Amino acid sequence: MSLNIGLGIDVGGTNTDAVLIDLGERKILSFAKAPTTKDDLAKGISDALKRLDRVYFPKISLISLSTTLATNSIVEGVRRKVCGILIGYGSEDYPPELKEEVFLIPGGHTVQGEEKEPLDLDRVRTILDSTKERVEAYAVCGYFSVRNPDHELQVKRLIQESTDRPVVCGHEISLQLDAVKRATTALLNAHLIPIIHQLIASVKRVFQEQHIVAPLMIVKGDGSLMSESVIRDRPIETILSGPAASVIGAKYLLEQSGEVQNAVVVDIGGTTTDIALLKEGLPYLNPIGARVGNWQTNIIAIDIRTIALGGDSQISLDEEERLKVGPKRIIPLSYLAYCYPKVNEELRRIYEDRSLSHWKNQTDFWIRVGQKTEEGLDPLSERILTEVTEKPLSLFQLVRITEQMPSEILRRVSYLERRSLVQKSGVTPTDILHITGIFQAWDRDAAERGVRLLCDHKKMGLSMLVQRLEEAMDRSMGIEILKILLSGSIHSARGLDECEFCSFFLDQSLHRGASTEGIQFKISLRDKIIGIGAPAHAFLPALAEKLGTQAVIPFYAGVANAVGAVTSAIVIKEDLFIKPFQGGFRLHCSTGIGFYDDLEEATEESKKRLRETVYQKAKRAGAEEIEVLIDEKESWATTQGGDSIFIEKTITARAMGNPKMYADSPAPKGSPNRF
Repeated sequence: MSLNIGLGIDVGGTNTDAVLIDLGERKILSFAKAPTTKDDLAKGISDALKRLDRVYFPKISLISLSTTLATNSIVEGVRRKVCGILIGYGSEDYPPELKEEVFLIPGGHTVQGEEKEPLDLDRVRTILDSTKERVEAYAVCGYFSVRNPDHELQVKRLIQESTDRPVVCGHEISLQLDAVKRATTALLNAHLIPIIHQLIASVKRVFQEQHIVAPLMIVKGDGSLMSESVIRDRPIETILSGPAASVIGAKYLLEQSGEVQNAVVVDIGGTTTDIALLKEGLPYLNPIGARVGNWQTNIIAIDIRTIALGGDSQISLDEEERLKVGPKRIIPLSYLAYCYPKVNEELRRIYEDRSLSHWKNQTDFWIRVGQKTEEGLDPLSERILTEVTEKPLSLFQLVRITEQMPSEILRRVSYLERRSLVQKSGVTPTDILHITGIFQAWDRDAAERGVRLLCDHKKMGLSMLVQRLEEAMDRSMGIEILKILLSGSIHSARGLDECEFCSFFLDQSLHRGASTEGIQFKISLRDKIIGIGAPAHAFLPALAEKLGTQAVIPFYAGVANAVGAVTSAIVIKEDLFIKPFQGGFRLHCSTGIGFYDDLEEATEESKKRLRETVYQKAKRAGAEEIEVLIDEKESWATTQGGDSIFIEKTITARAMGNPKMYADSPAPKGSPNRF
């Protein structure tokens, strides 16, 4: 039996996937799914592990986790008690939404790396005395610290000497210029530190309970891996971790089948659909940094477009009988009835009671989720919460029990949903798939009754409903695919659905059998669409045909995210800059600055320093068999007299290695860059 077995885990918005892979033979040994438990992610992970083949557990030598925790925490506005110390910043140089946790102190540098103003360490000491007992983490960011990190490093040392709280500097997260983005990223990172610490502690307890002893890696937003010890300080780097793992998983599965190097990767999950590009076999990175919710960061991540569309998206019909899919994620009726068989009895009663046929919410149920409580609920909300705690109830049942008008019930359950106290169930694409026979995991009868209630209410046939579902999903996904492919030409990608002609063109291209005035509209993509996620095989082949290409659905598409989590590599990339200075040359890097008389000498010293820096960072990140690649780029300008003037030299180092595993034999030989 192989001694190098990797355990990959992806914690998604709907499901938690787990997979065991023989990393030497590149063979999938066992895989499983379990519902994600948002109030306690470790429980969903534990449930998924229990469904794997335990015979392989003693041979697990590597664990890797991808998670939406950081992304969701930022989007949902989760805040912890943190302190940001901004050196040399003005009040306009950071987001005003974060001002309550920020202290501005004198200091900072110029773009040349010169000290702009002396650092006020006494002011820092005063801040630490007033905050060290009440904050959970510190963020330190200095103006132009990417050109000279000296002030940041001084403040960091003082915090470490004076407190036991974690502290991370802006230049340690990113060396990109942009003071506002750097401060934003550093402050958000501080908020995530206690959150990621809690997650790591809880999942490690799960592994201990299952007697699994192996290093834990976590997927970064660029698809590479990092040891949990490093991610503890830099959790911001895990934003978009889940979607990134899906792209890496798609790449791995493609390599297994010898497929194309360029492709559009479409991951259809339960809650969202993520779209990304593979270019020359590598994921395409967002050049300006990842944007999460309303926050623009300078974290390098895979360029991913996300739409609120998935297998568990709510299906509804408006007054004009137009079908709408999403953006709300609900529990499929088929799954609810599978867990609670009496749901089927209630659906049968609703279907047979013609007096209820005019009600709009015939298929809606609600059930209590998690253990979260909230003070100050009105009596009706409290009553509803009590009634749905043990079993799901329909709108009609709640009206009978509470003797209140439907409008009052709907108003209260809507509030309880927004507070994540109850979860709604209804008709979803997953239920449609049960009826068409494509997916048969849960209760088909409940799905059919719910869908027929929806059809009868709008006097629409089942085949028409299925067609409109396909068209609605094709249009949403098709537009996002075109947007990401056209992202190089901004004006072409902006407002595709706002331009009247563009909208008409898309309608004609993406609707089945559409044509007008003797004109046939057609889109033809150069690259194939790679579909992953459980519903991919149901929806993507038809979409690919409308886009003039082919859909490739790998055999293990349903757990590609977990595959990607454990088949990536550790990649550390860092830049160093050499600029002319006072007749000589000065280098700027994350460890400080240096002065040299000769450009060649500065270049050689820079390569040596940068090579050692990225090597050590890769080693700390958990890599072995590390390979370092160096790239140089010079910038020159020409004067009016024709003379050439040296402007800048950029040296880039990239360290790559496979994660170090606990194993009885050496790791498989070969290129360290599984990424």
